[in-house]
Amino acid sequence: MGAVVFDLFGTLIANYDRLHYYEVIERMGEAAGADPIEFRKRWYECYVERLTGVFATESENIQWVCDQLGVAPEPASIERSNQVYREFALPFLMTPRTSSVEMLTALKSRGIKTGLLSDCGPWVPANWADSPFADLIDFPVYSSMSGMKKPNATLYQNAARGLGVNPSECMYVADGNGEELVVARQLGIRAVKIEPWNEPGSAPDADYSNQWDGESVDALSELIEMID
Repeated sequence: MGAVVFDLFGTLIANYDRLHYYEVIERMGEAAGADPIEFRKRWYECYVERLTGVFATESENIQWVCDQLGVAPEPASIERSNQVYREFALPFLMTPRTSSVEMLTALKSRGIKTGLLSDCGPWVPANWADSPFADLIDFPVYSSMSGMKKPNATLYQNAARGLGVNPSECMYVADGNGEELVVARQLGIRAVKIEPWNEPGSAPDADYSNQWDGESVDALSELIEMID
């Protein structure tokens, strides 16, 4: 095994609780001077655009939503709205899943390269350098900087290429949202599902309807045994 590539949300960090997320987006709308419910609806309408880099920052996304609603917020209101989002989102990125740091450290000590493949908004790459994973992931791939989201095969191929290995030399570890594991396996990558880590008591904003029949683990610590 030359490299292990990880999903982010639900794998290395927790998935959002859907209802909690709704509340945050509505508070963002209030801060921007928009109707909270209408703001949330428009925010969801541009989900794909947010994850594929149409908006360079969350502030641009907030401004776009306000434009659609006919609201003209002051720059300070945009900043307040963005601050609401940051205060919600950043703790997720800064809180690693149990044993994730130890597991990544163990992989690197074995000479195994590590990668990231994440569907995420621009706030993740903007804050990645301050995260606990920055020195433990050799090559991160973000949808918002790539212009495409999973399960686009090019993303997986780019991750392998960036790590200097063939797809057949890679393992991809993810919580199985959508078709991400299925496509990885089709590309010759060893795909492993990990039990999703979700915000406590949550209804995650993720799709686990796909029935996975491949390898799976309950904890990240189990990966070392699979590789050794």
